[in-house]
Amino acid sequence: MTDSDQNDDSDHRAHHAVSPTDLLTLNATRIGSAAVVTVAGELDLSTARKLMSVVDETLAWPDLAAVVIDLTGVDFLGSSGLGTLAELASRTTTTPGPGAYPAPSRTARPALRLVAPPDNHAVIRPWETMNLQQILPLHPDVTAALAGF
Repeated sequence: MTDSDQNDDSDHRAHHAVSPTDLLTLNATRIGSAAVVTVAGELDLSTARKLMSVVDETLAWPDLAAVVIDLTGVDFLGSSGLGTLAELASRTTTTPGPGAYPAPSRTARPALRLVAPPDNHAVIRPWETMNLQQILPLHPDVTAALAGF
């Protein structure tokens, strides 16, 4: 895509960042009312903050209905990566809390959807081990995750 193509297509904006250790590559692109953050490499203690930073920047995009984090290219998902994804879920989705929990924000926040193909064992195995599928389901591909946005 040339610079003139990007200027003509205001619906597609991109942000690209590479971690200092080159263990993680991130690319955020706007597709309609959704942002897709593509993640490749290792998502662990040394790289999780970079994902958090890129997603936080992406959440500032105007008129955003959803953030899709594509984990297809992740070849290692450590506990810090899992924790970061759980934290991002709390920043993007609103769930009512019982008892002493504060009332949900009245400000609409984008939905979070995660992508990991069934054959990506680096993501699927820890996801299933931690039983996160019930809380935040994995979609098999970006097209499925974008359905409805």
